[in-house]
Amino acid sequence: MQLGLQSYGYYQGVIDGVVGKETRTALEKFQGDFNLKVTGTITPEVLDALKIVAQ
Repeated sequence: MQLGLQSYGYYQGVIDGVVGKETRTALEKFQGDFNLKVTGTITPEVLDALKIVAQ
């Protein structure tokens, strides 16, 4: 998730796999910019928008 957000320019923090304050803020901005429901959480819509396949 952090790598995906980073590749779109939304996240500049440490890639640590933790959904902390910086990641949630990046998610909220990304969701707003992509007209998704703003939750600050990882949703199926966010995964689709970032082209991440959940396994």
